[in-house]
Amino acid sequence: MTAFYNNREMKKIILPLFAAFALLFVFNACSTDVDLYNDYKDITVVYGLLDPGKDTNYVKINKAFLGPGNAFDIALIADSCNYPNKLDAKIIEFRSPVNQNNFQEHKTMVLDTITIHDKEPGIFYAPDQLVYYTKEKIHSNGDYFKYKYRLEIDRGDTVLTSETNIVGGELFMPESKPLGFKAETGTIKWYPCPNAAVYEVVIKLYFTEVGPGADSVQRCMNWSLGTHPVSDLTEDHGKFVINYQSSVFYANLASFLGSDTVGGATEKNVERLIYDYCLGISISAGGEELYNFISVNAPSSSLVQNIPEYTNVNGGYGVFSSRAAVERRVKLSSIPELTALANWRFRQG
Repeated sequence: MTAFYNNREMKKIILPLFAAFALLFVFNACSTDVDLYNDYKDITVVYGLLDPGKDTNYVKINKAFLGPGNAFDIALIADSCNYPNKLDAKIIEFRSPVNQNNFQEHKTMVLDTITIHDKEPGIFYAPDQLVYYTKEKIHSNGDYFKYKYRLEIDRGDTVLTSETNIVGGELFMPESKPLGFKAETGTIKWYPCPNAAVYEVVIKLYFTEVGPGADSVQRCMNWSLGTHPVSDLTEDHGKFVINYQSSVFYANLASFLGSDTVGGATEKNVERLIYDYCLGISISAGGEELYNFISVNAPSSSLVQNIPEYTNVNGGYGVFSSRAAVERRVKLSSIPELTALANWRFRQG
């Protein structure tokens, strides 16, 4: 949930709206007849990522706001971001035979509202957040049908729409080959995900930490190998390939363990148990709309800050796209690679 409700994306959509209001003020500064709050325009901001692997899918629907005082103070007030009444929102599923491009409407999912309570503090109000959701199944592309989805939001005065192909499929999976960190470089391969435009790859190390007179604790170190657009990836016999550096893996592990890497674990008599399948390869795939949204809103080192806007929501701002994630547990090719690190107290479980 944390990743979904990260509001940095929201901020980058809404701030250009504030800039537009600021320009309105500058161009009319010499007039005594201007009332910034006289002609109110309702601007809807949407953020939704459909995931076939989730039993519940969420869509965030907010309004951009303008009011007296500090905009950041206003953002902390729920009523400034939420519509006063529940909107008529729905997701329509279309499907087509896989060997055709003849999409027909298949079913309609009416979105209900729920308040979640785990949003981290940030630009917008927290920890409670009102979101729209459905528990109906979002289908991935299969052997017989492929799918796409349309979002419709009826505000009363207008209907907002957006469409996305679905990301995901049964063949999307990392290779089961063991990984090791003896050599300086290694490779990870995975089978492509239909309709994916960007991937994030993460290596996970699972282990059990045991201290004297204490219960065992399950721990996991996540090492992200970054995001990779499809255009930047190389292929090997129908699988995508990226490289990793073992020295960076060990540096991340040292940072994760902290002070327990230099004698600390020995002094505390802490032991860390690792097993054959202690590594996880996690790969997340995002749709084209999500990739475009991330690319446009990425930090820029340019001195010219003319940042373009990206939205695939007709009648509003934001992004409606799809994502999928898979993880496969694989063997560590040589467990002694970690057990040899005496100060870190790893041993085979």
